[in-house]
Amino acid sequence: MAPNHANASPAPLGLMGFGMTTVLLNLHNAQIVPMGSAIMAMGLIFGGMTQFIAGVLEYGNRNTFGMTAFMA
Repeated sequence: MAPNHANASPAPLGLMGFGMTTVLLNLHNAQIVPMGSAIMAMGLIFGGMTQFIAGVLEYGNRNTFGMTAFMA
């Protein structure tokens, strides 16, 4: 019998990545911060990479819906 390992859900990580990217975009839309290379880099790292990592972790948990939502 294979061991049963309980893993934490990576969904909060993916949602945090989406939320941080949305906040950065809204700060630019409200003309609070200019769209610079630092804002673009933070959006790509926090948003893109974090959601991709969450999708890979969802695949490891055999959750195809979460994997598709974060990696699509």
